[in-house]
Amino acid sequence: MIRMDANRLIKKRAIWWVVGSVSVTGIAIVLLGFMLAFAVLGALIGASDTSGMEGIPVPDEETFDVPAPLLPIYIRAENEKASWARLAAIHKVTNDFGADQPKRFDTIGPLGFPRPLWEAYRIDGDGDGKIDPDNPYDAIFSLAHYLQVSSLDADETLRAWFLNEEDVEVVHRQESAYTSMLHVHASGEWLWPLIGYTNISSPFGNRVDPVTGAPIEFHAGVDIPAPLGTPVLATQNGTVVQTIRGNMGYGNHILLQHAGGFISLYGHLSDIGVKTGQQVQRGEVIGWTGSTGKSTGPHLHFEIRLNGQAVNPMDYFKEGAG
Repeated sequence: MIRMDANRLIKKRAIWWVVGSVSVTGIAIVLLGFMLAFAVLGALIGASDTSGMEGIPVPDEETFDVPAPLLPIYIRAENEKASWARLAAIHKVTNDFGADQPKRFDTIGPLGFPRPLWEAYRIDGDGDGKIDPDNPYDAIFSLAHYLQVSSLDADETLRAWFLNEEDVEVVHRQESAYTSMLHVHASGEWLWPLIGYTNISSPFGNRVDPVTGAPIEFHAGVDIPAPLGTPVLATQNGTVVQTIRGNMGYGNHILLQHAGGFISLYGHLSDIGVKTGQQVQRGEVIGWTGSTGKSTGPHLHFEIRLNGQAVNPMDYFKEGAG
């Protein structure tokens, strides 16, 4: 990923702005313009607060290209023999999530389901009483069902799908890449709320207030730095119980109610993508990272509460998630 040198970019734009404003009044004005532009530029750069922007982690993995509307379906359809990452990898290798034509000629639907396998393993994924290969729920759940109940071993099921060894190997690599970018608790219940960003800039517990400098402040969640506008995912199925827009405290933030007395909170968002009362699925995009409220730079403040008490979110994720 190419990183932009902000200082050089600002200086370059300042130069072209000055050059573009030159008139026939002479070179002296040009030189004066350069001197003034760089003086002002230096002052602005020196005075600007960039502390929140430095050190934002960029994932080493390839870009996470799973379409946002499909991710919750892969997650819901997974079973003991078909992880969400394997389902997504098969779809990716088959036809790039519907963007390309499948290599096989005997396929059906946007998933590129081989017709013989569709006829044998199709199921009603969304419970609407119909089985439709054009319905992503039916297609993805049928794929998961095929991988789960087939008498073939894992690689043989892939060979029967692709009819070549090369694509089987690509699926394994793609599955590993997806798994590394999106962390799931070992129990399979909790999903990490950001894709590809797992560093923790401020952990759960007592800390020095990053804004006021107060020596002791209890931090009820974890802060996960990520570039402005990074999609934020629902960590579990749940109901949106509160959405608040503002520039105080948590800034723009969302609270989701989950089963078992759990609530998750997502703070400092640049924008909110859900409404109060809405039902959301694990892995669904609910908002985007920002720096609203009491914040020094773009990140996600993530909390988990159990029966009204803040608990350490890292206790609900497998080792290495943060």
